[in-house]
Formats: sequence, structure tokens, C-alpha cells
Amino acid sequence: MIIDFHTHAFPDKIASKALDSLKKAAKTEAFHDGTISDLSIKTKEALIDYSIVLPVVTSPSQTKSINDFAINVNNSKEYYNILSFGGIHPDYEFYEEELIRLKENGIKGIKLHPEYQKTYIDDNKYIKIIDKAFELGLIVIIHAGIDIGIESDIKASPKRILNCYNKLKNKGIFVLAHMGSWKMWDEVYNDILGKDFYIDTAFSLKEVIQNDKKIKLLQKEEIIKFIKKHSSKKILFATDAPWSNQKEYVEFMNSLNLNEEDYKNIMGLNAKKILNI
Repeated sequence: MIIDFHTHAFPDKIASKALDSLKKAAKTEAFHDGTISDLSIKTKEALIDYSIVLPVVTSPSQTKSINDFAINVNNSKEYYNILSFGGIHPDYEFYEEELIRLKENGIKGIKLHPEYQKTYIDDNKYIKIIDKAFELGLIVIIHAGIDIGIESDIKASPKRILNCYNKLKNKGIFVLAHMGSWKMWDEVYNDILGKDFYIDTAFSLKEVIQNDKKIKLLQKEEIIKFIKKHSSKKILFATDAPWSNQKEYVEFMNSLNLNEEDYKNIMGLNAKKILNI
């Protein structure tokens, strides 16, 4: 089984506008058209069994409507290979009720994005949300490190992530996207790996094209070092589609020539276990 733990898609009526805006900000291209239907097609073409959609709530007022969309996606028989997480904005007043609603509707976890939500990950607003999510048994995945489309101070650096973790009353499944913190991988290697976090591979492998220039990301030797230090049992295959090509990511992972146990753990078994599917 192959599970892409980190993808994005939008309601049909806003997909084109949202994707164009994000492409302009990030100065990079997309590999599907931003809709659930096209993500479902690309997922199948890449021989991926499930793609997990991670919504980003950029204002408190969006919280309920974005989560309604996530619930509807999960209830759709048409998109059998797509599952959606929910999202919470740190300034949303009724976060406890919303987390309970997500849990009651079968949502497996929530996505938090400190850069787009303009809040440091170790802010008490996030601590309360994460604590409640873990109390309910929800997975929490955060954007970690630099965001290619936002120029700002880094709101989820490894140091702040560890500070956040140490403030939590409850412990649960805590996923750090982008191999622990995008483009901060020396700090990740020294300070994050080996600790009680999952990390995903989204938008972090080989290279990416921004503004027609190649940006070097983690190479084969570095990825192997990460696996050895952190364990294949705590790494999740992920692409960040539409910002990466799902099929090419699968092919790149195949090219690493991992042993069978490590390969199966990363590509799907870990995700299957924590998603309980």
C-alpha cells in the first residue's frame, strides 16, 4: 500500500483562483488543477492507494466551511482514494466544539500552518488546540520550517517546535511536514530526529523549480542518513501535490533502493497504522 500523507485540493468553485494565487506567491508550477477530482486521477495514475488532503484555514471565519468540505470529501463514494483532514485557525473561538465535531464525523486529524496563520507554533493558542486534539485522539500535522511562498520570520522552526512540544499536557501523533522543517534540515538532524515526532517527505526530495531556477533539496545520501537516525517507522511518504509530481516522487523513492521493511514502512504502513485504515 502507498499513501501520500500530504496533498492539497480545493472546492471546485475556488480551485482555479486559489491555485493561481499560490503559484504566483511561490513562483512555482502545479502538477494538478487544484480540484479533488484531478487529485484523485493523479493519485490513481501514480499507483498511490490514498492521498490525504490537508486544508489550510487562513482566517477564523473559514474554519467551519473548510471543515464541512473535508467531511463531504470523506463521505463521497466518488473519490474513494482521497481522505481529508480538517483544519483549525488559532484565533477560532470555538475550537473545542469544532474539534469534537471533526472527531464525531470521522476526520482523522487536523492541519496547522503557522506561516499562513501568522502565529508561532509555541504560542498558547496553538498549545490549547493541539492539547485538545490529542485528547480526542486526532493526528496533528503542522507546516514546519520555511514556506517557499512567504517571506517572514519562521514561525515553526525546530527550536519553537520543541518548545511547543514541551508545553503540551497531552501527547499524541505529531507530524512535522517537509522532513521536519523545510530547508532547516541541519537543525532537524541535530535536534528533531530520534524524538517523538513523525516527519513527512513532502516537497523535500531531490529538487524543486522556483522562478525557473533549481533549488536543491534532500539528496539520496541525506535521506538515508535521516532514515537511519530517525527510524523508518516515523517517516511518512508525502508529496505536497500539486506542488510536486506524485508519480515522480514514487519513482524517486523506488530509486533509493531501501530494504523492504524501510520501504514499506515509509510508503504506506506507518500511515495505515496511524490512520487506522
